[in-house]
Amino acid sequence: MSPVQKRPTVAEFMTPNPFTLEPEESLMQALETMRLRSVRRIPIVLAGMLVGLLVEGDLKRAEPSTLSESQEDFTRVMEGTTIARIMIQNPVTVTAATPLLEAAHTLHSTKYGSLPVVEEGRLVGIITDNDMLRALIEILGRED
Repeated sequence: MSPVQKRPTVAEFMTPNPFTLEPEESLMQALETMRLRSVRRIPIVLAGMLVGLLVEGDLKRAEPSTLSESQEDFTRVMEGTTIARIMIQNPVTVTAATPLLEAAHTLHSTKYGSLPVVEEGRLVGIITDNDMLRALIEILGRED
């Protein structure tokens, strides 16, 4: 990297203003949202403030099996259980100004697939493993 090039930050590659849900919404709402929006992680906010993170793996583990339960039981549990019961509380976060390399180290060392991006507790974006791959492609492509 030449001296005039600045180090990339999270702001350059994050997904700004990601879709969110609230902690009292149902697991069914979360499941439908993940399917419709093709996302694996949803920040959970209350009055604009980040309060948690819901990840697809935790949602799948919380689902009753449709092999051993009836569809009615599945629906009852999923509609009757709130996101707050299974969300990650106090998730690891970064700011938009966080160096991209630092965020990548955090993602790698924690094995998390995403980091909510906050400013003064308010959610402003999310940086995911896919965003990091896009950053890698773009940064390596600059060298050509």
